[in-house]
Amino acid sequence: MRRRVSLRVLVTAVLLAGLGLVGVAARAERAAPFGDSVAVVQDAEAGAGALRIAAAAVEGYDVRTRAVAWSYRRDGHRPLRLVPVGATTVAVWDDGMLTGMEPEPAAVRWHRYVPGVGARTPLLLVPLGTGGASFLVLTRDVVMTYNTGDGTLRTSTLPSIAAGCFFRDSGPAGPVHVGGWVLARRDCADGAGRTELEGFDLDGRRWQRPAVAPVRMAATAAGDVDVLAVPAGRSAVVDPVTGRPARECVCAAR
Repeated sequence: MRRRVSLRVLVTAVLLAGLGLVGVAARAERAAPFGDSVAVVQDAEAGAGALRIAAAAVEGYDVRTRAVAWSYRRDGHRPLRLVPVGATTVAVWDDGMLTGMEPEPAAVRWHRYVPGVGARTPLLLVPLGTGGASFLVLTRDVVMTYNTGDGTLRTSTLPSIAAGCFFRDSGPAGPVHVGGWVLARRDCADGAGRTELEGFDLDGRRWQRPAVAPVRMAATAAGDVDVLAVPAGRSAVVDPVTGRPARECVCAAR
């Protein structure tokens, strides 16, 4: 039986193709993103050592005195969260825009719009690999990896299972970062599909495995991931490279 592909997924695929062409041109010649300007606070003593969200703006502030050194805002939009990725902090906005920023000197490095993302669309951003050179963006319609330095797109992948699904973004079943890998759990509503555990590296999604929901995931000292199925109370150690058990036995959770 042929699987139906939603109109939203088709539109997302077209947008991804367009982003690839735009990315080539953008790498050839990059102007200042959208003509951004930063409002500098007239305080000679304030030096921005970190970033924070205040009302509808991102502020660079002095970590010692808490004084604001500069602020940045996008008219009509507000920042939802800040995700540190190496030396860059990525601001996630309510319209799906991502902004790469640095506190000192004040710099808005780049903007990237994630296709198919609106004000109420869940968007998960996770550092990927070592040293903060790249990051992973997970949405219900598309999975993308980006270079942190200039925001250029590395890879894009469409969902592996039916629409109506989402990635767990926090809590015991939230993503786990292990070395150069990220493991994330994806849930679907009743009748829309199944629960999967998916593994990502710099080349995007590399594997997906059926998972028993709900689960708790935690990195181990050996570089594996301990996956606990609840309420069954069964624990398995998973190899992040393959998604398969790292050891032959599956032991009861203690």
